[in-house]
Amino acid sequence: MVRLPQPDPAIEGSKMKGWKIVAVMALGCSGCLHSPPNYPGAGDNNIDPAEYASVACPDLSGRYEGRGELLDGDATAQGWAKTMRIDYVFPFASSAEAMKFMSAARSDAGDTSYPKYGEVTWIAERSFQVSVNYENGKSASRALLFEDKGRFVCTGSHGKIIWGGASKGGRSEFGPNTTDSMAMLYLDDQGNLISEASMQVHMSLRLGGIPTGTAKHFSKYRFKRLPE
Repeated sequence: MVRLPQPDPAIEGSKMKGWKIVAVMALGCSGCLHSPPNYPGAGDNNIDPAEYASVACPDLSGRYEGRGELLDGDATAQGWAKTMRIDYVFPFASSAEAMKFMSAARSDAGDTSYPKYGEVTWIAERSFQVSVNYENGKSASRALLFEDKGRFVCTGSHGKIIWGGASKGGRSEFGPNTTDSMAMLYLDDQGNLISEASMQVHMSLRLGGIPTGTAKHFSKYRFKRLPE
């Protein structure tokens, strides 16, 4: 249920560009430190979910612009993803759930429409409903369940919802790689929805598995609150 950072254009092309981003980061990572995993429950100085099991989640209810603007990010985000779709910032429970939104974003002519706005509604503690309306006139909605307290960390009614995890690993021409990512949602002082995401690609040599460095990606977007 981890959301990986993705660039902003059409959904169909986003996966390929996401891989391009990783490749660009890897090429620019000569001399990087091999950082420890960075997500809740990963140990080290990361958040321990058990310490927040009884802490309330922030109420993210509201209507927000469908296009978020980049507030901060690495060189890759600055160049490739200066805006973000609101339907990308919430974790999907399954590929079928993601396809539901992809279908709604696609017009009858086959083009991909940008979200016009997204609306989040509080259902119960750690449960929300998100509805996204697209410029093509279509819409899609689903439940957002953050009930797994070992995976989703809430830091208070005025805090954040944080989640993340590690991949099963991958490979490059130089050797095996592992990836970990973290994402968070919260409201700023003006009630705008803020989405932050980070990803680390830990690289090793093919022979001996010697760590060669960690490529890092991070981004922060603001989705302005709209009058309801």
